[in-house]
Amino acid sequence: MEEIILSLEKGAMERWRQGDPWQWTEISAEEITYIDPALTKPIEGLEAYKKYMKQLEGKINYQISEFIDPKIFRYGDLAILSYNYRSARTDEKGTVISYTPWNATEVYCQFNEKWKIIHTHWSYINHKLPEQTEVPVLVVQPEIEYTGVLKELIALESAAMERWRKGDPWGFTDISGPEVTYFDTGTPKRLDGLEALKTEYAKRVGKIYFDVMEFIDPKVQVHGDAAVLTYRFFDTHLNPDGSIARRVPWNCTEVFSKIDGKWKIVHTHWSFINGERM
Repeated sequence: MEEIILSLEKGAMERWRQGDPWQWTEISAEEITYIDPALTKPIEGLEAYKKYMKQLEGKINYQISEFIDPKIFRYGDLAILSYNYRSARTDEKGTVISYTPWNATEVYCQFNEKWKIIHTHWSYINHKLPEQTEVPVLVVQPEIEYTGVLKELIALESAAMERWRKGDPWGFTDISGPEVTYFDTGTPKRLDGLEALKTEYAKRVGKIYFDVMEFIDPKVQVHGDAAVLTYRFFDTHLNPDGSIARRVPWNCTEVFSKIDGKWKIVHTHWSFINGERM
């Protein structure tokens, strides 16, 4: 399984770096959801994904493609591939003249014995917010009654986030599995395992505060006892008079699996919407 998935990923990347994006669409499922730094909202569905890739045809070209520490975990019909990636351009002598460091999350699902990507999340390593970005959302978010697995997972996320916004990160470790893997805006490489995540979060205790949290358009892709939760998120800081001082827009991917009958996070990827390289 691991060799098959890595072969699919590396084959698509080899074509991609030479300006041909179409193998990505060939190995993606109809339900594909896709996040990258150029987008203000996720792409949903294969047809929309194809339209996006069409815009990039012939525009990508670089010489060096490095997969750094790829790791695959399987949960039933889902397999999570995560890695750091380095794309680099060289001059005529083969000397690197520019490079771009990435965090990559790929969630594959097995359909009729074939592995297809159902979710992708790309972000720059150690990226920052742009000076300004416009994220299209409704002025007033409708009251939505979530049902089924989405209701269960949003309840877990909301409870953990309520603690997080008050300086207490441990709500997220409480709902994470022992093999959890993790990316965010400040991690120089993927964190592997619950103990590594706890070590990172210990640095953040009492340092993160905001006033309002908003989960924007959450979606879930459920396959057996595994599920991919994606949403955009705003953390909002208020002035003393109640006006908005600052609002930070995020993309979030959480992959859950049932462990001993309870939903647990097995992979996390946070990134700024339109995040830029440092």
